[in-house]
Amino acid sequence: MSGPDLFCTLLIMGAGAVIIAVAGWWSRRPRVPGTIRWISPTAIQFLALIIIVLLVPHLIGLMGGQDFAAHISANRSYGR
Repeated sequence: MSGPDLFCTLLIMGAGAVIIAVAGWWSRRPRVPGTIRWISPTAIQFLALIIIVLLVPHLIGLMGGQDFAAHISANRSYGR
């Protein structure tokens, strides 16, 4: 199964950045007294940040960088 190409990766990372910005704007809005926010804007920002961080190695691999999984498994005995 092949991963998303460069355009899809950048699109998902951009969507994550937009989600972080919208959740930040939403968290600064005054709440209506007597209501509860069922979903925390901070939790939404954290999940979007995790998506962006997980896509960074994929983006580096797509741009011609070394495959991180191969690099880690090749250097597993380093320091022994």
